Amino acid sequence: MPSSVLMLTNQLTTGGAERYVVAVSRWLSEHGVRVIVAATPGELVDALAPGVVYHPTALQDLRAEIPLAAARVARLIRRHRPSVIVANSMITAWVARLADPLRRVPVVAVAHGWPAERYRWVGLPLRVADRVVPVSDDVKRRLVAAGLPEARCHVIPNGIDLSPFGPRTLEQVQAARAALGAGPQDVVVINVGRFVAQKAQHRIFEIAARLERPGLRFVIVGWGEREQELRAAARDVRLLVRRSDVPDLLLASDVFLSVSDWEGMPLSMIEAMAAGLPVVSTAVEGIGDLVNAENGRLCPPGDVSALTAAVAELVDDEPLRLRLGAESRARVERAFSVDVMCRRLLALLDDVVHAGR
Repeated sequence: MPSSVLMLTNQLTTGGAERYVVAVSRWLSEHGVRVIVAATPGELVDALAPGVVYHPTALQDLRAEIPLAAARVARLIRRHRPSVIVANSMITAWVARLADPLRRVPVVAVAHGWPAERYRWVGLPLRVADRVVPVSDDVKRRLVAAGLPEARCHVIPNGIDLSPFGPRTLEQVQAARAALGAGPQDVVVINVGRFVAQKAQHRIFEIAARLERPGLRFVIVGWGEREQELRAAARDVRLLVRRSDVPDLLLASDVFLSVSDWEGMPLSMIEAMAAGLPVVSTAVEGIGDLVNAENGRLCPPGDVSALTAAVAELVDDEPLRLRLGAESRARVERAFSVDVMCRRLLALLDDVVHAGR
């Protein structure tokens, strides 16, 4: 296997790509690979495993500073001599290649997903990477349609650490339900995600307004640039910001709701499934790999009426919720654990390092 891996991401804030870097770097380090992470500092720096080497490196909002960023990464390459570079955005893939123009170190780019209209701008530029890892079949399909050679794409779905989603005591569940504003008989519909336009959480307010049920609670958990906007419109929806107890909150909820306009393969949804929740979601990229009629309901993007009807079906039918939730948990255990994801990634890194490019 590769002796060392340099992982690049724009910044270590609480986003899906950044959490991916934290999880993969931890797993690789625990399995004998020396891991170096370079990124603009953020709140996830403290989440890096003790064995991971972290270098604060300005890689966010580069624009005209790409040559400076490449020079910084070139210094890291000379210092640490990584076997392979794993870049977690298109821009960091280009920075990695410019930092090593003689291509001594292979570059693997992880494609976490983009808005539909942006794929035509990323397919060809991602040819700079030796391998590209789309996190879902949908992401791969769009990249290939945009000009990325299919042979260079290797789909590896996202995975999570299942350990935080073990059983809870009655007291722990009651405490989490209280934080959600819910009593023992209430039904909690929860959304977890960054407060950004992509996640479209404003639609949840309309769904909540259409569904008047005694004991029905809607909760949005996250953080981001739309916080004040969402707070102003929240009304009957509870907003929980920058929570460190998301696994507890998910385990104390009843339905997971995603209304995003686009995704790659959201870690928050996989976590909700690990918590045994049925899912109601817009049918955007990557979601079909996670959700079908066996564990949830898929609706057209932006269709508030369909989303409302799907939520109502699950809210009104507890046996159905429990059956679909059990399948969610089983599906994550089968295919979306961090161990499954990282073993597949390690095999790909080994191939690109030792089997030629």
